[in-house]
Amino acid sequence: MFRNITYLAAAVLLTGCGFKPIYGSAGETNIGAELATVEIALIKDRIGQQLRNHLLDSINPGGTPTNPNYRLVVRLTESKQELAVKKSEISTRANLSFSARFELQGLKTQLGTSFSGVSQIVTSYNILSSDFGTLAAEQDARSRAVRELSADITNRIAAFLQTVRAS
Repeated sequence: MFRNITYLAAAVLLTGCGFKPIYGSAGETNIGAELATVEIALIKDRIGQQLRNHLLDSINPGGTPTNPNYRLVVRLTESKQELAVKKSEISTRANLSFSARFELQGLKTQLGTSFSGVSQIVTSYNILSSDFGTLAAEQDARSRAVRELSADITNRIAAFLQTVRAS
């Protein structure tokens, strides 16, 4: 009962402060529909393919747009750093650093806007005595990084499109 009252109070407060959710169809703009007009360019390498697939799932869940308004170009770089070295000079931990430079280009003259940014993430994994275990941990770290990069890029583009449409 107390939880329901708390949720109701939070909803009333958020309504009064001008809060508008980014995603959803209520209000002046439908960001989901606007995101669906973004064409996502191919990204180099296997990890780039995985990032593109996650971006397609979040930006274009209905499929590739037939008449896109925007084009998203992403350049992904990866580096690896081994940490936590034992006295025997064997690494036991590694960091994977990813940097995704993205640019959203307006394809139509009335949408001549462009938005760019950099999304970065560092993930860690353990280096085990088993080569298979280490490989599995490294692949999992890459998968986690790609999911986070995709979510960050999608949210930043949605926020940009919200401000462009609101103005």
